[in-house]
This record gives sequence, structure tokens and C-alpha cells, in this order.
Amino acid sequence: MTTIVDVANLAEVSTATVSRVINNTGKVKTSTRKKVLDAIKKLNFTPNINAQILQSKQSRIIGMVFPDASSIYFGEIIRGISNYVNQFGYQIIIGSAHDEEEEMKTVSRFLNGRSVDGLVIMAPSSQNDDLFNLPIRHGTPVVFISVPPEKAGTTTIVLDNFKMSVKITNHLINLGHCRIAFIHGSPHNYDSQCRYSGYIKALEDNSIEVNPIYSIEGYFTEDSGYQACLKLLEVMPRPTAIFAANDAMAIGAIEAVKDYGLKVPEDIAIVGFDDISTSQYITPALTTVRVPLYKLGQVAGKTILQKINSISENQIAVTEQIMIPLELVIRESCGAQIKK
Repeated sequence: MTTIVDVANLAEVSTATVSRVINNTGKVKTSTRKKVLDAIKKLNFTPNINAQILQSKQSRIIGMVFPDASSIYFGEIIRGISNYVNQFGYQIIIGSAHDEEEEMKTVSRFLNGRSVDGLVIMAPSSQNDDLFNLPIRHGTPVVFISVPPEKAGTTTIVLDNFKMSVKITNHLINLGHCRIAFIHGSPHNYDSQCRYSGYIKALEDNSIEVNPIYSIEGYFTEDSGYQACLKLLEVMPRPTAIFAANDAMAIGAIEAVKDYGLKVPEDIAIVGFDDISTSQYITPALTTVRVPLYKLGQVAGKTILQKINSISENQIAVTEQIMIPLELVIRESCGAQIKK
């Protein structure tokens, strides 16, 4: 059986250096790292995970808390995290939480059982201060996704929601729309709040009145988008465009317009946010903002491992915000692109 000593001898480095490369800990020169990785590949060396766990006194497990682990949106993020951390011998445990009480129970279970080396949390609510503070009190590395940076007190990964919401609303305005409605996501959701703020900014910048009758609640589901759209279609004067805070609600809104006997985009334009896989296949194809979900997961995976390694090396943890850039995707539902 090939051992770490064999790898070290072939790469002409110490076993400690090989260990740092395998565990992604400490500083290793790029050229040295390449020699070690080449030796690992040539010898077909597989690290003994159980030995690593015993030696490091770590579980080699990352806990993840998401609102709905079964959805397409969260599934892609989870896949990105899992694929990244698996490369370094880590496994994942997923907990699903739909409200603040479930969040606290899930995180407490992970922490009190000392079953995880770090946590990645995507909280449905931006108001659960106890959730943000709990991992810090336990000294557990944590990375938050889509929560207010000032509340986390640690590393948080956020989407460029505000900028892109301004951009997509301006796109509708440039197409001639001034009665633009907005369908919100779940109450207290940070992404939804930022997207609404961007929508408001674009209206104000173009001297368009912000009319509360064009603002309606949804819950990030197709059905809530469908029901919200039916209510908006009864408003007079009727909006000529709808910006839904996510694609699921936008897809529901498109179906509501059809059932109402109107057409998209001829009678009412609709845009969404996220660019989930079904957005390009519905009729008409949905104009939206592309969120690189898999890449977001990869960034989260890399960041949580860096934080775990920082603690093991007694480095001072830093508070940081990582912004994920997004992209406007123009299709038929806004009326700017006609299907051929």
C-alpha cells in the first residue's frame, strides 16, 4: 500500500508538507504543491481519512442549514459545496429549516453534539440574531449565505442583488414601462429586501411614483406568484410589467396571466431573478438575473475550509463579506426579445 512517506520521497519534500497539501492547511509554494499533487496522482495515493480524523481530532464533516434542501435553487448550492469539500476529505450533513425555531434546533443539534468542524448557514430570516451568535459562542467556524453582513459578525457571502435589481427594473423602464409591480419573497428575507430596494431605487431615479398598490407579498413559490399576480391583475390601473423577486414566482405569474386571458409579454411583461434551469424552457422564456449557484457553493465550500484551517493554525478570525457578481439574461417574457 502506498503511504504518505512514498509520496514525500517521490516529491522530494517532507511528510509534513504532503500533509499540508492534502489537508489544504498552511502555506505551500505553488511549485511544491504541484510536485506533491503530481506524486499523489502518479502513485495513485488515497489518504487514510480515518487516520486523518484521529490525528487532527476533527470530524471532517461540514454541517449545512438551508430553508429547503430539496429545491433546485438550494440543491445547486449544496452540490457546489459538497464537490469542493469532498476534494479535501470532508463530508456534509444537511439540515433543513423553514423558520427561526427550526433553524435554532438544527444548529444547536450540530453544535451540542460536536459533530461538525464548521457550518454553512443560509437563513430564511434576516432577524434571527440568536442564530448568528450561536456558532460564534461555540467557537465553531461559520459561513453565512445571504444574510446582512453586519449581523453575522463573521464571514457572509451575499449576492449583488441591489445592483442587478436596479438594472433589470431600468430594463423594463427603457422598454416603456412605468407601472411596474413587485412581488416580494418571504417576509424578512434578506435577498428579497435587497431586490425590492433596487427596484425602488430605479423607479426613483427615473422619477416614477412608487405606488404601494403595485407591491404585493409572495413566498418564493410558484403558487404564491400565481396568487399575487391574480391580485395585481385586478388593480386599476393595471401594471404593465411585473418584477418577481425570484423565478418560481415569475413562472407562477406567467401562468396566472395566461389563465386570466391575457398574454405575456404583449399585455404584461414579467421578469424574475435567479435563472433556475426551468426559466429558459417555459413559454415565453423568462427574462431574469442569473445567479451562479454552483459557483456560489464552491466559494462557500472554499471559505469554510479556510476558516477551519485558520482556527487550527491559531490565526485570528476576520469578519468579511464576499460579493457574488450576477448577470442580466434577456429573453422573451419582457418583450425585448421575440421568439423566432
